[in-house]
Amino acid sequence: MVAGSRGVICKGFYSMKALNRSVKTVFHQSQYSVMEHVKTILQKFGFSEIESTIYLAALSLADPGASDIAKKIGKNRTATYFHIKNLVRKGLLKETRRGKKLRFIPLPPSDLASSMSSVAADLRRIVPRLESLEKIERQTPVVEITESKEGFYKIYEEVSAQEPGSLFRVIEGKKAIGAEFLLLSEEELGAFFRKNADRHIVAKAIFTEESISVPKKMLSKRNFEVLTARDWSMRTLPKEILPFQQLLFIYGDKIAFLFPDTNLVVTITHRNIAESLAALFDGLHAFARPAEWYQ
Repeated sequence: MVAGSRGVICKGFYSMKALNRSVKTVFHQSQYSVMEHVKTILQKFGFSEIESTIYLAALSLADPGASDIAKKIGKNRTATYFHIKNLVRKGLLKETRRGKKLRFIPLPPSDLASSMSSVAADLRRIVPRLESLEKIERQTPVVEITESKEGFYKIYEEVSAQEPGSLFRVIEGKKAIGAEFLLLSEEELGAFFRKNADRHIVAKAIFTEESISVPKKMLSKRNFEVLTARDWSMRTLPKEILPFQQLLFIYGDKIAFLFPDTNLVVTITHRNIAESLAALFDGLHAFARPAEWYQ
């Protein structure tokens, strides 16, 4: 009976040890999870991961010095001291001297929370001012002027980079079409045509009647086929009604005036201006005559 009892007691003893280890493991895992969550919050307020780690280490120590904190986080003293000084400047640690030794006292968590709440409240108070600045920025047109083939082709890339199924508006005269096909290589033109076709980007176009015969004469057979296979909503006007000889794109919140014969590109980025010009364009497009590419 005694021997049997001892066996039961031993088994019970080892079971309790295993249970204690399990409880400690769960406790440490839970504590680690909490600390990681705290670090994440601190980092959202502009503190780095190492700064957050140092602050939490200082909280767990009694009047720590730089060496104590370095030992706690497993880093060398020199590197740790650099970050400690940053935390002193930020107000998370307070530097005090006890005898000959410097000590770094952490800001109490309740004071830290109050400080963060104060910052958030200050930010909420200036939101209307920030929004007014944003409105001013939106109301100020951005004008860019370039004189290069690269600036010209950049517009092509922006147009063809729009979301699939997007639409852009274009007005072009005979002079611009001829100069455009001379400025850009067959390869560059083909890449632009194919990308628009693949992405089903619709070209809502107004051309002068005399200009729609130009592509057939100037483009390679392959590029002409890709051009005419794209999604078009094309209309024409007599040059007497539309004496326009340059190239104009309207897409997104941007307007681009292109002068292929001189490589000049003028863009205006402003949503209201773009929308206003698009409305004028659509009125003119509705008035113009439906057309097909001259074959």
